[in-house]
Amino acid sequence: MLETPFFDAHTHHLTSDAQTTSILSCSMMESASVVFQQAKFLSVSLHPWYLSAENLPLQTNWMEHCLSSDPRVVAVGEAGLDKLCDVPLPLQQEAFQAAIALSEKYRFPLLIHAVKTTTELLAFQKKHRPTQPWIIHGFRGKKELAEELLRHGFYLSFGKKYQEKALSAVPTEKLLVESDEENIDFRTFYSEVASVRGTTMESLIKALHENANRLFFNR
Repeated sequence: MLETPFFDAHTHHLTSDAQTTSILSCSMMESASVVFQQAKFLSVSLHPWYLSAENLPLQTNWMEHCLSSDPRVVAVGEAGLDKLCDVPLPLQQEAFQAAIALSEKYRFPLLIHAVKTTTELLAFQKKHRPTQPWIIHGFRGKKELAEELLRHGFYLSFGKKYQEKALSAVPTEKLLVESDEENIDFRTFYSEVASVRGTTMESLIKALHENANRLFFNR
């Protein structure tokens, strides 16, 4: 159960803000770090930027160990596809398929990194027909792309860089917010998001509480 007013669905750093609950995204390569050791909630990452044919089985084995034994883990990801990085797309696709399988096996939501790969992403969804929620992290696309992803059942998580029309178009029950790599004051950010969406801070806090609990904490 979420016990703070504010919720950060995806971050790469610990927060000192006692009013914000965060999910730290962490990879195998970061598992010896202080932030990993101190995090209250985790998602286990298979990021397309950091893949190699040699480390993929090691990473997936580490993820499975965490998913089966670490009670702090509440999600898989970020994982996904990125046409702008140097890792060959077939290797990215193999890794993404592994992340999907782990999400389904352990019944955790999947946080997705997707860059210029909407067609491929939707093909994966059609092939695998996931039962667990798929969440696009750091969504920066236009309203039209948001609406297409929403039609396919995705959740959208927004950070500091976003299109206002896209943010406004997302139904409340499909919305999350995040800091990713940024240092964000979540009280200020919630106020900004509420203003863009034409709602109140109180209503936004209530809605994102419900989403966080449904997706991550009351499963």
